[in-house]
This record gives sequence, structure tokens and C-alpha cells, in this order.
Amino acid sequence: MRDIEDTIKAGERNRDTMVLVSNYCASARVEKFGGTGMIEQATGLPIGLHGMRCDFAPEGGMACWDLRDAVIDFYDRNCISCQHRQPLRLPNLLEIIAERDRARAAREARDALDAELAAKALEARNAVRALLAPNLGAIARTLLDDIGLFDAHRTAENFERVTQSARLAPEHFTPELVVYVSGLAKDQPWFAEAALIILDAVGADDAEIVTLATTMLHRGHTVRSAVEKLLPRIHVVSAGVIPDIVDSAINLADPDDREFFHGGSEQRMSRDSAFLVALYQQFPSEVIAAIECMLLSGKRALVERAGRGLHALRGSNAKVAAPILRTLMSVYVRAPSLVSDLKDNDDRLPDLAEAMNDAFDALPQEVDRLLQSLYEGAPPSHRARVMMAYALAVRVGYNEPPVPATSPRHSLALPRLIWATTVERDDKVLEEVTSAFRAGSRGLELVVREQLDAFVGALFLLDDRLAEVDAEKGQPGDDFLATMERRNRRSMMRGLIDEFVEWASKAAAGDNASVAKVVGMFDTIPDGRDNLRGALLGATKALSGDLAGLKLVLPHLYTALVGSSVLGRSYAATAVGELPYRSRANIPDLLFEAFGALLWDQYVAVHKAAVNAFQRATLPEQFRPNAALAILNLIHYYRVQSNEDQFLAKCVRILSGMVDLFGEGNAKVRRYLIEVAMGIEPLFLRSDIQSLSYSLGSEPEFAKLAARMVPHLVDRHNQSDAAMNLLGQVSPDGFRTSAQAFHDAAITVLNDDLKTSLGIVDAFLRTDMLDEADALVTALLENNGDTIRMRRRRTLLRWPQLALRFERAVSARDMDAIGETGRAWSEAAAVDTQDREDERERRARSGLPF
Repeated sequence: MRDIEDTIKAGERNRDTMVLVSNYCASARVEKFGGTGMIEQATGLPIGLHGMRCDFAPEGGMACWDLRDAVIDFYDRNCISCQHRQPLRLPNLLEIIAERDRARAAREARDALDAELAAKALEARNAVRALLAPNLGAIARTLLDDIGLFDAHRTAENFERVTQSARLAPEHFTPELVVYVSGLAKDQPWFAEAALIILDAVGADDAEIVTLATTMLHRGHTVRSAVEKLLPRIHVVSAGVIPDIVDSAINLADPDDREFFHGGSEQRMSRDSAFLVALYQQFPSEVIAAIECMLLSGKRALVERAGRGLHALRGSNAKVAAPILRTLMSVYVRAPSLVSDLKDNDDRLPDLAEAMNDAFDALPQEVDRLLQSLYEGAPPSHRARVMMAYALAVRVGYNEPPVPATSPRHSLALPRLIWATTVERDDKVLEEVTSAFRAGSRGLELVVREQLDAFVGALFLLDDRLAEVDAEKGQPGDDFLATMERRNRRSMMRGLIDEFVEWASKAAAGDNASVAKVVGMFDTIPDGRDNLRGALLGATKALSGDLAGLKLVLPHLYTALVGSSVLGRSYAATAVGELPYRSRANIPDLLFEAFGALLWDQYVAVHKAAVNAFQRATLPEQFRPNAALAILNLIHYYRVQSNEDQFLAKCVRILSGMVDLFGEGNAKVRRYLIEVAMGIEPLFLRSDIQSLSYSLGSEPEFAKLAARMVPHLVDRHNQSDAAMNLLGQVSPDGFRTSAQAFHDAAITVLNDDLKTSLGIVDAFLRTDMLDEADALVTALLENNGDTIRMRRRRTLLRWPQLALRFERAVSARDMDAIGETGRAWSEAAAVDTQDREDERERRARSGLPF
């Protein structure tokens, strides 16, 4: 919800900025970069990437989420020196520029003041050192000068000089110099680390070193040298400072991933939990109390840090979270109410969840009881997070080994999720449970195999719930949202049934007793429950991986293929498409014959499912001619139907790869498929046109289809080469017979993809269509316009035009034309050089405003 609110605010900010741009100059305008999202469609606000453009400015510039950033950049590059401005009204974008200039001036003033204060402070510290120097010996004064040099220039080299002097010659640090070092470290944080190394090297009192080190950590600096000095002196640390330094200990043991990858060098150091473990062993109750305070802080960063701390301590004590277990679970479940800056209710708090899983492993019964107590009577947002906790408990990482069947955490959490699907009525909670099963069962096969009875029983209950949803009748006053919610609920129930079948079948695969248990469901499903019977056919893919499973599944699959149920036949067709390739040799021809008949089935659901399955299935060669005729028959029928272009395009693509089966008539079939494709909405051919070019491109008629598709393949935002690749598949004869179509396509795409327009010019030249190429370049120049913005593009279009004229002049031995073309080329080159220099100068004026 917060993301939606922030997005709407960004749109409102862009809307206001667009008004300022339009008020500034009649020539200025805002252009959108990219597509339109759902929030933008619903609100009408300009959300997304936008940039400022003008015909009196060269093409280019940035498009930004915050339009103000793009406007400032455009103004600096173009508007400052523009002589063509046509001001309209106030207020205008000069308000944004003035705001930027005020902020810049204030920042520069602050920087100047900071520099002045820093210089005065350095002068005061130099005065103190000047008073101290006469009381020191020659070497000690040199060491003091080194400290002064480090004060003036805080470089790594000067830091090393100061600290190495202490390590190599600690005897020259007199008591007066040591007192100065200690005092300077207390007042100047920049010197604390160097002072710590010096005090340790000269053998200063442990209490003084511990005080300085803990002060450094309390400031929030996870400094390795401070930790190194504290570890051997852990017995000197006071219990009172534990709350102040646990943060740093946790950051060192397990840094936040964002800081780890994007922070400074200290955040990038390797993980080391030794200091945190040492603190816990010395002060267990204080460390746990500090972590509990983080949990109750109400701040997401601190809550996550507490989770990382508990996870880092699990090696020292698996039950480390036991004293604060209720707090841990409550904060996770009630995070929407307790954590003020939670991203949203779906925020999984991954670090805290990891600590919760550690507790689940160590204290499974206790965690389960707490989650159940937090679930009972809780609002939907809290119940959803309980299910989120169970979902995270059963999730297996990509590189983790399979979970044993006896794992307490997984054996407790999985039944809770199964149970929730049968009793929970809130859509939000069910969405969370559904996402758990949608994540897949990889690694959980042994656990699921032990819970097969629960899955089988839940399938019948879910089918009952699906029937309830289907029985619901929309009320006359129901709005679109209510109808959509009902559809989503049905889709959720249907998806859960499919997921349960997949989980059960994958877990049962390879175990004869389990396979028999899953397949045995076919015999227990009452008549009329075609949804459940069809969904169970989805187990075919996993169970037919070996011969034993295939033998058990095939009778039920064949029965569904030839059965009277339309829904059953469509599910059976889909199941055939999912059969593993390695099992095809063991499948009798009778089954493939029954499948082929479905391609001729009169019911739409059946033959569409059969076509979809045919794309994945590998039919024996003797059945392919019949399949090709069936698909050709479907093309004949759907060609004259409305709103069926997507399915028709799929049939055309499939049959185009089978035209050789038609023998001597294959050329006729190719031409027919091209004719059919010409009537299909280009949107549905975009993903298939490249494959069609390989199977149909040899036909000259294919050029018409290619010319029709070119405007729909260009992508100004992603620089796709699809259109250029398609042009490469068109035959020379195709370009000659469809020259006008390609001419029109080049003009259509000029503004979106100059490269494709020039690619068509190049294709004409390669095919010796010189007149057509000259006419196309001339038309492109006329359509390009002669504004400053289009001047660079106009220059690029001039090169092929001049090259053509030069070749013709040379062929005709027309010396006047050769000279004229040469002068025009030189003039165009001079203009191009000037434009490039102007572009570099404009870019130099731009400073990234963000």
C-alpha cells in the first residue's frame, strides 16, 4: 500500500512539473519513455519515466522517474543558451531551477563554513601541540609532528606512519605524549582508531583501552581494530556497556546484505561472530536483553539486526532464543502493528525469519504452540503472517540437501499449511498459503511422502470448496471488483488442487506403495467430480517416469482420452503433452491414436487442449500426417472466426513446421499459411514470425507478411534486432515484388527505429533496387523534418542519398554532378562535425541533478 501511495505522489509531482514545463515555453513538451502501468491507467497521472523535449534542441537527454531531474538536465544543456524561447505564463520551470540554485548555494555555503570551522579547529589543535612540543625529546617531537601531519591530511599513508611508529618504537612515547594521544582520541573520533593502536602498542592500562574501544563501537563504527583489542580484554568489559556495543558486534558477525554489497570498506569485511559469541558467553542475559530491546524497538532495521544476531549465536547455543521466544514470534506475526516502518504487510523480514527457523529447529513444539496461539482469534493480517512463518519454515534453499522425513520443523509446519487450505476463509491468508505451495516441493519429497494421506484428504475437501465457489451466484448489484474477487478465489482453489497433485506425485515417484496410493484416488473419486479427476491426471508427468508408475497410470489416462467427459478429455490431452520423453518408448500406439483423435474433437476445450499438448508431445511418425490434417482443418475453421487470432497463430506456427508432410503440395500449403497469417492481428505473430521466416521465408509471398510485421517488431526502448533479423530472411525476389510495402514500413518506423529504416534502404541496395532506394531515402528525408532536433538524424539519412548520387554520377561520367555531390558531402561532414562538437559542449554543461 505504501508503494502505491508513493507511486501516486510521484505521478502528482510529475503532473505539476509538466504544467511548469508547458508554461515555460511553447516549444517545450514532455515525452514518456516506456509503457503504462496499472496505477497510471487507473489514476491518469504521468507515472514512470518522462523526459523533456524540444524541436530547437538536439535529440537525446534523460528520462527520469522524477521529471524534475530530467527537466533540470535538459535546461542546463539546452535552454540556458536558447534564442527561440516563447514564454507563456507563470509559474514555470524557472521555479525548479531557482530551487536547485538555492539548494546548491546553501550547500556550498555550508561546505565553506564547515571548511572554515575545520581550519580553526585544526589551528587550535596545532597550538596545543606547539605548547606540548618543548616538553618532549627530539624523537617524541617527531612523533607529535606525525600526528599533526595526520591531523592535517588524514590519508592511509599518514595513518600508517603514526601507528607503525608506535608498534616499532613504543619506548619513545613518553607519558606526556600518551596522555595527549588519549585525550585527543576522546575529543576527535577520526583519531580514535589510531589512538587505540598506539595505546595498545605502548602497553596502556586495559581499562583505558577498553573504554576507548567500546566508545568507538558505541558510535556505530564496526572497527576491526576495536574488536581485536576487546576480545583478549573481554573480562574487563562492563556489563553496563553491552546494550551500546551489541549492535556493532552483530554487524561484524552478520552484516546487512545491503551494507555488505554497497557500503564502505568496513561493511565489506568478512563475517566474524567471535566477538558476539564472546560477549554472549560472558554476559548472556545482557546480550539477550539487548537483542530483545531491538525486537521491541518498532524499527525494521533493528528488528532485522536482532534476527541476524540470534542467527549468528545459534552455533554457540541452539536454544539461544528460548528466553525471548514469545517476543520473537509475536514481533514477527504482529509486525504490521508493531514495526512502524515495515515495507508492507507482506514484508517477510528475512533475517528475523531465519532466526525464527533456527528456533523452530531447536524448539519445534514450543514454536508451533506459540504460532497456534497467535493464530487463534487474530485479524487476517496476523493470521497471514502466521502462515507466512509456516511457509518459510518449509522452504528449502536452492543449494540445501533434501530434508529428512523426520525433520521436526518441516513435519510440524507442512500439516499446518495443508490444514489451513481446508478451513481458512480469508483470501489474504489463503494467498499466503498458496504462495508456499507454489514455491515447489524440491527438497521436501521425503517429508511430503510421510504426509501423503493428508494431501489426499485435502484434495477432496478442496474440490468441495471449489464446488462451493462455482455454486456462488453473482448478485445483480455486484460490481466488477466483486466479480474479479470471485474469479480470483476460484483460481486460488484450482491452483491449490494442482499444486497438491504435483507435490504428492513428485513425492510418490519411485516408491511403488506411494504411487499406488496416489493412483488409487482415481477409484475413489465419485462420478461427476470431473475437476478433481482431471486435476489428478496432472500426476501423470511425475508418476510415469519409471515403468512401474507408467503401468499404473496408463489405464486411467486412456480411459479419460476416450471418455464421454469433455473436461476429462481436455485434461487427458494436457497430460499426454506432459509425458516424459524417456517414457514414450513404453507407451502403446493405442494411446497416441486416441490422442490424435482429440485434434478432430468437436468441442473447443478438447481440441485446443490437444493442440497445446501437441506442441510439447512427440508423436510417433505414423501419427503425424493425421495430426497435420487435423490442424489444417482447425485453421480452415478458425480463420473465419472472430477473436481467435491467438489460437490461429499457434496453429499456423505448428503446421508451418510440418508442411513437408504434404509432399508435392507443401508449396501450396506454405502459400496458404502466409495468406492466413496476413489476416492475423500482428500482436499474436510477434513471437512467432522469426520461426515462420525459416519455414515460409522461401516463398516470395512471405515478403508481404514480413513488411506487415516490421512496424510491430521495432522497439525504441530496448533496441531489439527482431526487425533487422526478419529483413535478413526475405528473399531478393520478395523485396522486388513487395517494394512499396517495405517503402511504407520504413517510413512508418522512422521515428521509432532509424536503424530499421536504413536497413530497408540497405536491403534495396543489396538487391540492386537503386531507384527504389533513392526514392525511399528522399521520402525519409521529407518525413524527417528539418528541425534542430532532427538534424542529426537528417545527416545520417543524407549519407546514403549522397552515396547513391555519387555512384550514379560516376557511372554516367558526369563531372559536374561528381563535383556537386562531393561538395555536398563535405558540407554535410562539416555540419556533422559541428553538431558533434555542440553535443559535447551541451553535455559538459549538464550536472546530474540527483
